[in-house]
Order: sequence, then C-alpha cells, then structure tokens
Amino acid sequence: MGGTNATRIDALITDLRALRAAKSVSYRDLAARITDRRIADGKNPAAARVPHTTISDAFRLGRRRLNAALIAEIVAALDEDPTAVDAWRARVAAATAVDAVPDPIPDLASTPTARRTPGWVFLLILAGVLLNATGKFVNPLLGDVFFFDMIGTAVVASLAGPWAAAGVGALFILVELLKGQLVAALFSVTMVTAGLVWGFGTTRFGMASTLTRFIGISAIVAATTSLIAVPITVLYLGGATDRGLDALRDTVMTIGSVDSDLAIGIVNLTISVVDKLAVGAAAYAIARVVGSTGSVGVRPAHGPRLEA
Repeated sequence: MGGTNATRIDALITDLRALRAAKSVSYRDLAARITDRRIADGKNPAAARVPHTTISDAFRLGRRRLNAALIAEIVAALDEDPTAVDAWRARVAAATAVDAVPDPIPDLASTPTARRTPGWVFLLILAGVLLNATGKFVNPLLGDVFFFDMIGTAVVASLAGPWAAAGVGALFILVELLKGQLVAALFSVTMVTAGLVWGFGTTRFGMASTLTRFIGISAIVAATTSLIAVPITVLYLGGATDRGLDALRDTVMTIGSVDSDLAIGIVNLTISVVDKLAVGAAAYAIARVVGSTGSVGVRPAHGPRLEA
C-alpha cells in the first residue's frame, strides 16, 4: 500500500482512539455493546459474539486495511448518532481508496456472518461426518498410525459453533453403533469433546481469527482427546489397538524403559498433537474458503470487508 494510504489509516485510528478515550469505554464493554446490538438485529447469539481482542486490534496503529463495517459498529457503540456513523464510513472509504486491495477472506470467528437456518446446519453436520469418515481411507495408506478423522468436526466448529460440531461426533457415534462397531463408537466420543473445544474456542475466544490461533486451539484439542482415548485403550482394549500405534508403543517401552500404560500415553499424545495440528490447518483453510463464498448458510455481513 502507498504511504498516503497508510498515513490516512493511522490518522483515522488516532481519531477513533480519541473518541473512545472521550467516552471512557473499555474494549470489553465495546465488545459487549456490539454483541448486544447484533443480537437485537436478529443475529445468531453465538455468531454475534465478538471477542474484545478483535475490538482492541481495530485500534492498532500501523494497519494496512480496515473493516469498515466493524469501525461503523464501534462508532455506533460509542453512542454516536447515525450521521456520525455515516461520516466514519466515508472516512474509511477515503482512507482505503489509494492502492486498494481485494477483499480478503473474512475472519470467521469475529466477523458478523451469521444467518444459519436449521436445514443448512443439518447439512453442514452431515458434510462434517463425511469429512471425518475419510480418515478411515487415509489411515491405512500411512501405516494406520494417524487418525485424520476430525477435519469435519473442526470445519463445522469454525462455521457453526460448538453444538453443531458436537453433533458431528454424536452422529458419528450413532453410525458406528448401527454398524456394530462398539470400539469405534467409544473412540468417537472424542469427536464430541473435540467439537466442543474447537467450537467454544472459536466463538468465545476468537481462536479462528488466524491460522496460528486455530493451530493453538487444535493443540488443546489433541491433549483433551488423548485424556479420553488413553483410558479407553488401557482399560477397555487392554493396551492393544491393533493398529500401527502398537508398534510405536513397543518401541517407546524398549527405548524409554517405561511400562505399557505410560508408553501408550506418550504415543497417543504425540500422535494426537501431530494429527490435530495437520487437521486444524486443513480445516482452517476449508472453513475460510466455504465461509468466503457464503455457502452452508453463512452470509457475509452488510458493508465492505476490508480488514486483514
């Protein structure tokens, strides 16, 4: 971007900071006000929620892009009248007019996207189940060590929140039970937990705002699911999974001189971390592409999207 453009954006942000200081409103209060306004306008409560970190980032100097809709919401939340809000919109347009850049893919965690119908959410859950099922075809090609069975869960968590993502896991459990696969159904409980962790991390803590943050919540998912999978392996399966993990367990026992249960925990956690980081990266890319097209019942907010 050109220097003139950057200077104009910094000048706008400086004035916005002065307006907030004059009103003595904290970032958390601004986030709460904006969330309440979105809900009052009919937005889904989970999607309407905006993290205070997103608000504080809007006040950061040195930006190269601006989210005009978010700036307008901030100004309105600072009790400015509609005329003032329109004036700020015009300033954003003027500040970003030089060396304009294409609209990027929106931040799924904090951009007010959401008009999701129950039918679309149900179809999204079905798509999540199908994505998860692909792991059963991929794993044998990789020595049956990794899982790759939660991409759908992570995508649904990013697009529709925790309960829809947990629904992916619940439906997967039902499918496995109908197939008579009790062991697979037991391990599928981890999908429900993963959906809740990914979903709440996305909707409440803005963990889908960047790839780095989503990778971070994916690491937490890995640890959480291991806490469930390891006891099932030890107590129900007697420590044997009939997969490539068993060979890794034996290797850890030999090299580390540790007992079987500890070796199972080490192997499961290590593989789970690698697996969930890869799954998280893939799911992040899929969710942003789907969200940017307005598919699966997700529609962009009114007004231009100009924020990085």
